Amino acid sequence: MTRSWLLICTCLLVWLLCCQAARSRFPEDQQQPRIINGTVARVDEARHLVSIRLLRHDNNFGSGHICGGALIAPSKVLTAAHCLYNNQRKRFRRASEFVVVLGTLNRFERRNGTIVSQVTSMAYMHTFSPDSMRDDVGILFLRTGLPLPPAGVHLTVAPIQLAGQVTPPGRMCQVAGWGRTEQSSLSNILLTANVSTIRHQTCRMIYSSGLLPGMMCAGRLQGGTDSCQGDSGGPLVHEGRLVGVVSWGYGCAEPGLPGVYVDVEYYRQWIEERSGALPHSRTNTQMLLFLLLFQLLLRYVLVL
Repeated sequence: MTRSWLLICTCLLVWLLCCQAARSRFPEDQQQPRIINGTVARVDEARHLVSIRLLRHDNNFGSGHICGGALIAPSKVLTAAHCLYNNQRKRFRRASEFVVVLGTLNRFERRNGTIVSQVTSMAYMHTFSPDSMRDDVGILFLRTGLPLPPAGVHLTVAPIQLAGQVTPPGRMCQVAGWGRTEQSSLSNILLTANVSTIRHQTCRMIYSSGLLPGMMCAGRLQGGTDSCQGDSGGPLVHEGRLVGVVSWGYGCAEPGLPGVYVDVEYYRQWIEERSGALPHSRTNTQMLLFLLLFQLLLRYVLVL
C-alpha cells in the first residue's frame, strides 16, 4: 500500500511539473535562445548555422536574433515554423520582416566573410499548430545566399546535408545556439552541446499524446545539458548530417524531460520539394493570377 501511494504521489508530482512547464512553453519571450552547459563552437562545426533575426530589432547588429536555422542549399534555410509565426497576432510573419546572417560565431560581429541576407519567400505547412507544435517545420529562401560555382568555396559558410535515414537511439548529436546560458545571461558567442537521441518508446512514455508524428527526442535523461526555447529552429547534427530541428520542451535540461525536435528524415520529401519559386503569400498568388489574365487579354487583342 505504501509503495502504491508513493507511486501515485510521484506521478502526480511529475504531472504538476509538466503542467507548470507547459504553461511556460510559450512565454512572451519564447524565442530567447538558450544552450545549457554548452561549450564555444568552432567554425568548422558551425558553417551551416545561421542567425534568424527580426529586421526592425536588428538596428544594433545582433540584437534582433530570435532563432537559429541551418543552411541546406546555397539560398535555402531550414528552421522551425514557430520561428516564423507571430504568436501575439496569431499569424505568420511576412518574409520582409526577417534578415538572416551567415558566417559568424559572434552574433554582434560582422566580418569580411559574413553574409547578411534579406528573405525573399518562406514555406511552411498550413497544418502547423502553435498549441501542439504539429508540423513545426519551416523554410526561408535568401536573396543573398552562397555564390554558385565556380566562384569558389566560402571559408565560413557551407550547406549541411539532410539525414537520409532514421537516426537510431543512443547516438551522440550536437545542438547549437546563441543566447542564454545556465546562468540565464545572453551569450554573444555560438555555443554547442552534446545530446543523445532517445528511444521513441521512452519519449512517448514521457510526453504521451504530446509526441506527434514527425517529432523525436534528444537530450540527457539525467538532465544538465539541453537546448531550450529560442534555440528554436537550430540544427541537431549527427555525423555531419542534419537529423533534427529544435522545436519544444518542458523546462530546460530538467531530469527526465528531454528536448523535442522536428524529425528531418520524416519531413525530408516536403523539405526537398520546396524550391522557393512560389512564395507563401496571398499577394504573390494574386499577382500571378493578374499576369495570367493580362496574357490572355493581350492574346485576345492581338487576334482581333
